[in-house]
Amino acid sequence: MPLPLRLLVGVLALLTAGCGATGPPELAGVVRTPALEVASVRLPAAEDGRPVAFQADPGELLIVYFGYTFCPDICPTTMGDIRAAVADLPDDLAERVSVVFVTVDPVRDTPEALERYLGNFFDEAVTARTEDLDDLQAAADAFGVRFEIPEPDPTTPNYAVAHTAVTYVVDDTGTVVVEWPFGFERKPMTADLQALLTKERL
Repeated sequence: MPLPLRLLVGVLALLTAGCGATGPPELAGVVRTPALEVASVRLPAAEDGRPVAFQADPGELLIVYFGYTFCPDICPTTMGDIRAAVADLPDDLAERVSVVFVTVDPVRDTPEALERYLGNFFDEAVTARTEDLDDLQAAADAFGVRFEIPEPDPTTPNYAVAHTAVTYVVDDTGTVVVEWPFGFERKPMTADLQALLTKERL
């Protein structure tokens, strides 16, 4: 039986937090032990099909989120929080942060729809999309993400896709260095990013 969207989000957020305890005190988000390693993950970019590597450029950070454009509240709220958190960084640090949005709803999330959606939040962002659900599942598994696409039903075109509502910050080695569950506030997001980018500790 499909899990209700909000129930799945709540359960997965708790499970994620439990996997790594609360992490060291220098970062406000969740730090897993051992950390997730995702450098080998590849998905095609929605725009042109080029491989998207889930590893930041040297000295930079990559923010990764699995979601979908028809999400009524959780995804747009998270995207808005990420946008605000990055905007609060000094300009020289903000330009060292990139965002990748992975769609878990490739049927409805066309490349054009993804471009329009992410354009509401970021001047530049990468969208990853594949219709090969095995490849999508493999990428999701690497991040510990669960998603559930309901069976197609022409009478309910506005179906919901249950998915893990966690934001992942990946460094230039392909290591997930911190995770933010849904509802994480923008100020500690900014503080985490600044600490990681400057190697300072709070």
